[in-house]
Order: sequence, then structure tokens, then C-alpha cells
Amino acid sequence: MDKKIFCCMMLWLLAVSASAYSNLQQRVEQILHQHNYDTAGIGIMVVDLEQDSVVISVNADSPMNPASVNKLLTGAAAMELLGPTYTFSTNVYMDGDFNSQNGILKGDLYIQGRGDPGFSAERLWLFVQHLYHRGLREVQGDLVLDNSFFDSVSLGPGYYEGASSFAYLPLISPLAANFSTVAIHHRSGYAEGSPVAVDIFPKIEGVVVRSSARTAPAGTRRNLDVTTSLTAGKTQVDVRGELPLNGTPGYTYRRLWQTWEVFGGALRAMFTESGISVMGQTVEGVVSETIERQGPFYSFTSRRLTDFVDNMFKFSSNFASEMVFKTLSVKNNSVPGSWQGGAQAITQWWHNRELPGAPVMVNGSGMGDENRISASEITALLSYVQQQKSYYPDFLSALSVSNVDGTLADRFRQSRLRGVVRGKTGTLNSLRVSTLAGYILLRDKTYAFAVLCNNVGSGQFDNWVMQERIVDLVAAGTGAW
Repeated sequence: MDKKIFCCMMLWLLAVSASAYSNLQQRVEQILHQHNYDTAGIGIMVVDLEQDSVVISVNADSPMNPASVNKLLTGAAAMELLGPTYTFSTNVYMDGDFNSQNGILKGDLYIQGRGDPGFSAERLWLFVQHLYHRGLREVQGDLVLDNSFFDSVSLGPGYYEGASSFAYLPLISPLAANFSTVAIHHRSGYAEGSPVAVDIFPKIEGVVVRSSARTAPAGTRRNLDVTTSLTAGKTQVDVRGELPLNGTPGYTYRRLWQTWEVFGGALRAMFTESGISVMGQTVEGVVSETIERQGPFYSFTSRRLTDFVDNMFKFSSNFASEMVFKTLSVKNNSVPGSWQGGAQAITQWWHNRELPGAPVMVNGSGMGDENRISASEITALLSYVQQQKSYYPDFLSALSVSNVDGTLADRFRQSRLRGVVRGKTGTLNSLRVSTLAGYILLRDKTYAFAVLCNNVGSGQFDNWVMQERIVDLVAAGTGAW
């Protein structure tokens, strides 16, 4: 093709795109006006990543509360600073004489935590099995838990609802059992008026379970109240109310109120079940340099970082986000890990990558009303990540898929965009915050977008509809179907 003709065609295509984008901008502004959306409370940015051009921009440079969209920044920084294949280790040390023939340790057993976010009940069981298979049968001293990898602050900034027992308010610790939560199983009794059967998973020595719940007549409404609290220095589970006879058994997930204490309690319960006895107490301590020089008796390796980013994005795990956030602090030579150190690490990373603006981060999850980032900064981040071949595929895969999985499983039901949007949602009901950001993956185009709603709309559902409508307009209005 003649070079002059080619150039003319390219100019014509750019002009057509510019015209389409101009119409989209006007259309979005009209929709916001029609639905009484104050543009001071909404930030919108849509970018054509192929042409590196702005498609829609409404109040895009105003810092706003991102809610859980904040996890995009935590995940991207972690993917780059730690690496997609990064793993967390939990080290076991012995201080004393160990007889490998009879499995008796005449001394203390140390467990040194290094922030593994994946110590589920199943993984903790596997950890204990590995110690058993290595010959451990009896500890005649104490079980010493080294929690020094992070500082002693266990509830992050922005977690204002700390007095409640909801599972999304977990305590953060280098040694954390089952995501700092307990699963409370409940099933009806054998007859009307009989006690409701209550169990906890995992079993945790020291956790107190109290239940006054009773079995109601079949067909009645379930009326069960399940809470946890810190009572007399211990985590206590309280179950009250009624369950209908022959009703479906189920789990309720609640936070644990202690850190190393409940990790030790869960570990000791599994030790007992597996045939390992501990004669001494469970205490908090630090592995000394002398003990550390001897090398670990065993080192337990976590799953890869990408698995935890998946939890952060698809299921909006606050626990995984904050564990990774504090680990970034240590990576940045801020020992022990802290929320302030994590914020400094990500701020420095953002500046070193010459990304625009200056997001404000106080935690990794987006909880509370102190984090701030603009729609334009989010799309700049997404654009940057798309260019990082070493981790972009994992980052993209971790995002929820519209009307398919994660927090977007029930979104975009009335849209052609099923499976086309990869995104991260954010919701803070008490602050009237609803956010959505990610990628629109069309046949010939890829867009990065962010729609941040702060204190606008008459409810979260209205904001969901507005967010989805804007994304749908981009796909339809650019002729990229």
C-alpha cells in the first residue's frame, strides 16, 4: 500500500475514534445528569490501551475512597516487589536434645512465623503431618511461638468496626490460623426443644464455646445469632436463638480475637490428634541467633503469591491483603513489618515507576475512610500492569470475571459483557462507597476503566447499575463488538 494512502487511512481512523469518544463522553455526562449524580462524588476514567487515549473522563483526577479497589495497588506492588512465585515460610526450630529414634525433644519447640496468609485448617494439618513424619512425637518443654516478623499491632488502620465479630475484620499476625477466623457449624437437635449441636472448625484449645440455641418446630424460620468475643482473656463463641428441626446444617464464619494464642491452640489440638504431645506451655518468644544458626528442623513453604492475589481480587480477602501489605514492609527493610512500612514501600514503588499522582494508602485492603486514589491513577496503574509481561497474565487471571466468578459473579446479568470484563469491586456500605475498576477485553480493543462512586446514588444497587451502564456504553459505543 502506498505510504501516503496508509497515513491518510490512519488519520481517518483516528478521527473516527475521536468522534466516537466525544459522543461517549457526552452520553455519560447526560446519563449522570439524568440520574442526579453529583459529579463531585463520582470519578470516571476509561482509557483505550491500544491507542493510549482517553475515552471518558469525569472528575478523573479527584482523590476518592477506593474501598476494595485499593487491593489492585496492593496486588500489583506485591507481584512486582515480591514476585509472582514468592512463597512464605514457617520455620521450626528445636532448643534442646532431640532423639530421632524415639521422637522425644528434651527442650522447647519453636515455630517462627513469616506471614503465611494461607495457613488454613487443612494446611495446618499438613504442617503437623510433616512434623510427625520427620519423627517428632513428644516435646518435653514449651511450644514457643515467634511472632516477631510483624509488629504487635494486629488490627489495621481503617478497621473502625473492630468491636464486631465479622470475619472481614481479621487480626493480622505472622502466625495466623485459618485466616484468623473460625468456622462455627450448627445443626438442629433430635427433637423440638433439644439443644442445637455446635462445633468449631478447626478445633482450637482454649477457645470457649457457649450455646443456648434450641431446636424449633420444623418449618419455622431460622433465627440464630452467632458471635465471637474476647472474654476473660480468651476467644469465646456464643450461639443463641433457634434452628428448625431437620433444617439444613451450616457454617457461620467469625473472627478470632487472639493471634499467637489461637494459632498455638489450633496447633496443639492437631498435635494431640496426630500423636504428638507437648508437656509444657504455649508461650510467645523469639528464636535467638544461637538457635537460628543451628538451622531449622523443618521449613514449611506456602503456596505461591499468585494464589493469595487471587484471593485478594476474586474474593476480596482483607486478610490476605493485609498479610501481604505488612510483608511488603519487611521487603522494604522495615523490620518488623508494619502498616506504615507497607504504605511507604508501595508509595516508593509508585514513585520509582514514575506513575502519576500520589495515592494515599494506610492499609492494603481499602477498609475505612483514609485511603485515597483517583480514577486516572487507577487506570494508569492498570495500563502499567498490562505492559509487565512477567506478571500481567497472573494479575488478569486473578480478577473477577463478569457474571462468572468472584465478586462479579452476579453482576452484568443484563449485559452482553458476560466474561468480557475483568474487574475488582469495592463496597463500604457505611460510607456509601461503591467502586469498580479493571479491564474491558473486546475482540479488537482493550480498555482500562475505573468508576468510583463516593456518597452518590440512592443505594449500592443504583451505583452498580450506573457502573455497568458506563462499561456497556464503552463497549457498544466504540464499535468494537
